[in-house]
Amino acid sequence: MNGTNNRYPMALAVFLASTSAPTIHAAMLEEVVVTAQKRSESVQDIPVAVTGMSADSLEQFGFEDAGDISAQVPNMQSSGPYGDVQPIFSIRGVSMSDYNSNQASPVGVYVDEAYLGAVYTHGMNFFDVERIEVLRGPQGTLYGKNTTGGAINIITRTPDIDGPLTGNIALGTGSYGERSASGAIEGTLIDGSLAARAAFNYKKDDGYFDNKLGGDDMAQTDYRAGRIALNWQASDNFSAVLKYTAGKSDPIATPPRGEGRIPVSGLGDVDITGYQRPSSFDAYEGEINKVGHTNVDINQTTLRMTYEGEAYTVVSVSSWYDAEYFQAADTDGGPTRNLEIDWQSSTEAISQDLRLVSQFDGMFNFIAGIYYGKEKLDMHNLLTLYASPTIFAGSATGDLLAQYGTFDQRQDTEKESVAGYSQFGWDITDRLGLDIGVRYTRDENELTYINSSRLDLEGNPLGSWVPGNITGTLVDAPFIPPESDPAGVGFYISGPYTTASGPTFDKTENEWTGKISVDYAFSDSLMTYLSYSRGYRSGSFNSGTYYTPRMHVDDIYASPEFVNTWEAGFKSDLLDQRLRINAAAFFYDYKDQQFINVVGVSSNLQNAGSSEIYGLELELWARPSENLTIQAAIGWLETEFNTLELGDSVNGGTIDLSGNELISAPKLNFSLAADYDIRLSDWGSLRAHVDTSYQDDQWFSAYNDDIGYGHIQQDGYWLLNSRLSLLFGEAENYTLAIWGKNLADEEYDSYAINLQSGFGYDYFLAGAPRTYGIEFSYNF
Repeated sequence: MNGTNNRYPMALAVFLASTSAPTIHAAMLEEVVVTAQKRSESVQDIPVAVTGMSADSLEQFGFEDAGDISAQVPNMQSSGPYGDVQPIFSIRGVSMSDYNSNQASPVGVYVDEAYLGAVYTHGMNFFDVERIEVLRGPQGTLYGKNTTGGAINIITRTPDIDGPLTGNIALGTGSYGERSASGAIEGTLIDGSLAARAAFNYKKDDGYFDNKLGGDDMAQTDYRAGRIALNWQASDNFSAVLKYTAGKSDPIATPPRGEGRIPVSGLGDVDITGYQRPSSFDAYEGEINKVGHTNVDINQTTLRMTYEGEAYTVVSVSSWYDAEYFQAADTDGGPTRNLEIDWQSSTEAISQDLRLVSQFDGMFNFIAGIYYGKEKLDMHNLLTLYASPTIFAGSATGDLLAQYGTFDQRQDTEKESVAGYSQFGWDITDRLGLDIGVRYTRDENELTYINSSRLDLEGNPLGSWVPGNITGTLVDAPFIPPESDPAGVGFYISGPYTTASGPTFDKTENEWTGKISVDYAFSDSLMTYLSYSRGYRSGSFNSGTYYTPRMHVDDIYASPEFVNTWEAGFKSDLLDQRLRINAAAFFYDYKDQQFINVVGVSSNLQNAGSSEIYGLELELWARPSENLTIQAAIGWLETEFNTLELGDSVNGGTIDLSGNELISAPKLNFSLAADYDIRLSDWGSLRAHVDTSYQDDQWFSAYNDDIGYGHIQQDGYWLLNSRLSLLFGEAENYTLAIWGKNLADEEYDSYAINLQSGFGYDYFLAGAPRTYGIEFSYNF
């Protein structure tokens, strides 16, 4: 509520104007503004838990990847099992444990309002950013499916129609041979009508992981991207913004740390090949026999067209992207060939959002729209198992393991989504408001091709595993690619096609989601709200490996997950806008959570039954003086599986895991940042920034500490970062900055998997060590 009868439902095009530290000329916090098609209101008046970071704020935090965002948002975590470009987000305990590249995250990621479904594209647009917004909690009305955890909006810069020629260039160098460059230029091409902006980003380093077997260091960054944006004001009523982005990431990725768990007399704890990682190695040293690049390419286009009438605005957002992913991974993290995987995936997607936004002067406003999206995802993985002799060599078990060879896994899926949505805002009084939103979504998921073939270690075909035959036995037939395999070794489904097992491999879901909230403004500086919302994450075909017959579609399909959420909170601006405090309390009824479960040599996507989550969040911004700005956030979570049974790889059968905590859901997380500005003289100023964050103990597996999973966790840890900037020149358009991240050189893991029953070790991925550097930039 803002007390002016101008309440407005928050649209998909939420814009946070600024959350950066204010300039040193005023001792008050800047207003955080949400605008929706020329109608603005303070984010303090909107009953949504949202955290925003502007370009200036991102620069001060030394923002480079998704992990830098999550450290500053309460109850948010980020891990990167396959590098910075493929982050796995968790918000309020709603997370994605699946590491397969063609699964959709429960936290929706949007770039300039366009949805990115492929998780390996989520880290490719973090450059030339105007602002980033994190909406916590289910976003089932204006965003739709795959937002049970929340939504992340990445808004890139758009050129001003009437702006002067401006630009910037930045060059940097740092630890581990880092070199970086970024820049942009924009200006008017046709006065009052057409403006353009071009931007680029480049970063490369030599890697911080020392491979004791020789060769290049690993855990590298090798990223370059560019973007062109055109802003066309065709008339007083019609405008269009076209953006094209191309990016490529090609590093030698971070290898895992494989810790053996099989006790062998005279050897200690080893993996199934008998390898024991030397105890003298730290988290950034290893013996890696397979050194391969990670390759991610993306081409993306978005077109946003706006027509403004007197009482309404029509908005069209069209998008297309094509992306490819490849990684050659030494998955066992050792010198033997215990487990090696080549991951390959490609995605092509289009989407169209068309909405009508009212701009009435009265007490009632609405937004209503339709959405269409289609994704085509092709996956091809090669998994080489037990290529080195195992500790069971010469036994019947050893002979069985030696038969595995290479698993050639191919899966093509198509996802089509159609939705209609509306949200209504009603000012009951000048202080009491009501918002009601509803969305209907129809999703069709089709498995158009699947093949699970067996190859020998030289790549020669030996036949097919499952489900290319209904007996579950190995078929002595060569692999046949999908274009020439309508009904042979693999399934190729081009319409109503059934096998002797009966089913067609497609699923259609029809779901209703939405929200209702009421808010009350006690004064112009204090607003409270109470809301209920329902979120939905579409079902998905299992992309993991499996060696048992799957004869029915339900055997290879995970059902949709749902979250019903109740939330209460308040937002306040105090002490003449020098202190801002926002808080929220929430309860989640979480049904059918999707997650990957690894048992033996198989990985299965399945549903978790039910769970409960409740927690608190508190965010604070303070401006105690003209020079000092402070930002703090704290999150607290309690999570529990109410119903969960998974396979027991130790005792056989299943194990009841009810009462266990959810994964990636630390009970406590905390962040604190401070900026201090000092005017040195007429020619310059100094800005000092420091930030720290804490993540409490957390589990990476739903088993918690049951049946040997106790190591699959991370103890609580602190990270400390800083940046010192000297701004000089007549307009302070030159900046020289030194920065450091993880200054205490804290060792911690961001991801882990138990692979004991299949390969005899636990898999860990370490977070980055201490890094530092210097940067020079010029704005013109």
